[in-house]
Amino acid sequence: MNKILTFFIFLLCISFGVRGQGTSPVHVTFFGSSVCYGTGAENNHGYAWQFFHSGAIDTLAFQYYNASTGGDNTLKVEKEDRLTKKLYPTKPDIVVIGLSLGNEGILKPKDDNGRKQILEQYRTRLLALADSLNSQGIQPVIVNCYSNSHFTEAQFDITNRMNQIINTWDYPSINVLGTVDDLTGKWVEGYVRDPLHPNMAGHTEMSYAIVPSLFEAIRLNKKVPAYDWHYSYATLLNTAKVAKPLSLDLPGTVHSFTLSFQCKETADGSIAGFTANNQNHLLTVSGQTIRYKELTKSFPKDTSSWTHIVLTHSYVNQKTMLFVNGELVGSIKEQLSPTQVHFGGTASKTELKDLTFHRSSLNPSEALDLFNKKFIQSSLEYYNPLTKPVLGATVGNEAQSLTTLKIAKGVALEHRRVDF
Repeated sequence: MNKILTFFIFLLCISFGVRGQGTSPVHVTFFGSSVCYGTGAENNHGYAWQFFHSGAIDTLAFQYYNASTGGDNTLKVEKEDRLTKKLYPTKPDIVVIGLSLGNEGILKPKDDNGRKQILEQYRTRLLALADSLNSQGIQPVIVNCYSNSHFTEAQFDITNRMNQIINTWDYPSINVLGTVDDLTGKWVEGYVRDPLHPNMAGHTEMSYAIVPSLFEAIRLNKKVPAYDWHYSYATLLNTAKVAKPLSLDLPGTVHSFTLSFQCKETADGSIAGFTANNQNHLLTVSGQTIRYKELTKSFPKDTSSWTHIVLTHSYVNQKTMLFVNGELVGSIKEQLSPTQVHFGGTASKTELKDLTFHRSSLNPSEALDLFNKKFIQSSLEYYNPLTKPVLGATVGNEAQSLTTLKIAKGVALEHRRVDF
């Protein structure tokens, strides 16, 4: 009888196989060029290796491989048959593609037309590679284009355009640019080994752009989110003036980050903020003025006008920037590492929609894109448009992440349906 029971349990394990519990773990292979390999870091322990050895991921359930080759671009991957010779032997379930515009040749053209041709080459071949992997049941993840100390303004513009394109694809992506660049496309001093590579500290910053639960969310079949165009929203009622009515605890280490949302018909008080360095940092409203520390901006305060707010922090640049309706209000010097973010605040009433939190800093062109509803899914830790009724004590997360937004006791989040 015991033998029959044991055999039956064995069959169940084969049929339902729990990852990381006696069966093969999910194979995550990083596949790119020298930065993806780890060049510039001690012992080549770059951003990929550091993420997997930081405690941010269950290494019993997910196994790390690196099949990157220095100098590779989309042409060399095909010409040298890197897929057959290096990638497929790792038996990947998930492939993180980490190629660069630098290796693709973006520095060579002398005019905009030539640079656009390199962009198109990179775009079409990178997408073809991702599509090919996806057709084989292998989930691609794209590492966005990143810094190069040789970049001019024109080459940085191409970098931003390519990252904008990647954000339209139906594949997860990672915004490493927003962790290490000086806002002109170059590496920040102190985080660079040479013009082409970050140093150990630069790789560490890049590793923080990977959402810790991304691979688990992929395993659970969470899809890449898209902007929700419905006009419905939620009213946050907080008569008790709870300081953190909707709070998001952040797993792992966060350095560069961006929080954003839309609000209207807002009472005076705090409307969002975060906890970092053992202090609370608040966005507040007083009359018709939005304030973050010494940064202030007037805004229309009526029942029909939405105000879009982006607060983004670049750790390596020691800079926090406030954008209102796509326009830069200003910046202040500070260096922060948040452990918790909250939406809403002591304001007794705040009408909200499009709550987002990214594990990377957005530059001015990306902040404008977000205002113009060009969705940015790269390094997205949390997203909820608040277009649907919220039930229970948490607000769902549409990002490829398992982080949840908690509703504090004493507050209410009421749905406001608006039909097209």
